[in-house]
Amino acid sequence: MFRRNRNAAPHAAADDTAVEARGLRKVYRTGAIVVEALRGIDLRIERGELVAIVGPSGCGKTTLLNCLAGLEHAFEGDVLLAGQSLRALSDNRRALLRAEATGFIFQSFNLLPTLSALENVEMPLLIAGSTGGEVRRRALEMLDAVGLAERAHHRPAALSGGQQQRVAIARALVNRPAIIWADEPTGNLDSESSAEIIELVKRLNRENRQTFVIVTHAADIAAHTRRLIRMRDGQIVVDQAITELAPPIGQRDPRAVS
Repeated sequence: MFRRNRNAAPHAAADDTAVEARGLRKVYRTGAIVVEALRGIDLRIERGELVAIVGPSGCGKTTLLNCLAGLEHAFEGDVLLAGQSLRALSDNRRALLRAEATGFIFQSFNLLPTLSALENVEMPLLIAGSTGGEVRRRALEMLDAVGLAERAHHRPAALSGGQQQRVAIARALVNRPAIIWADEPTGNLDSESSAEIIELVKRLNRENRQTFVIVTHAADIAAHTRRLIRMRDGQIVVDQAITELAPPIGQRDPRAVS
């Protein structure tokens, strides 16, 4: 696991917080054009939460996800990830924190086409320096957890879209991260595959108490989470718990995106 930085800010105390943003601002400048993507975000997400971030295109939700995950770091304010101030970390330490404490799931799967499902899942372990039979064992274990053990030696081209996303989820989870970031994880899937993926995410969240933060345009996907954060113009305008029974995937829910 990531070792605590002895030079971390005093307020980075160990608690049940997975990630926290404090006065987060992000500005993009292109010549004379200035875009204020985030406008003073204060947000805390606790360990084990299943959170959806929604809103119209251009509202700042992906920028927020990238800042919380440590992919964007030229911002004002601060982000505490796993108790560590991202502003206080060097590029190398920030990369190490991302590798050991987080996992990423993307819309486009990002699987290496020349590798089997098993080899794709093994990649984060190999990059982290793991060797030997433990790498193979853990990768097979994760493929089994997502229901794809029998497809371990198939390359991505031989898998359906839903199966490829399951491999991507196994790859994101193989390092046993505390928090998983998902940017439109069902954007390239049909309704049936989307339903399978969100049920898998819910099960993993429940059984492993891993935090999932999902950026999505899909109202039915957001409705299956437990907390809804709605953004508009770089600000959070709604932050609420979801307690009602979600409708089936593919059926629009007005609670989520408007």
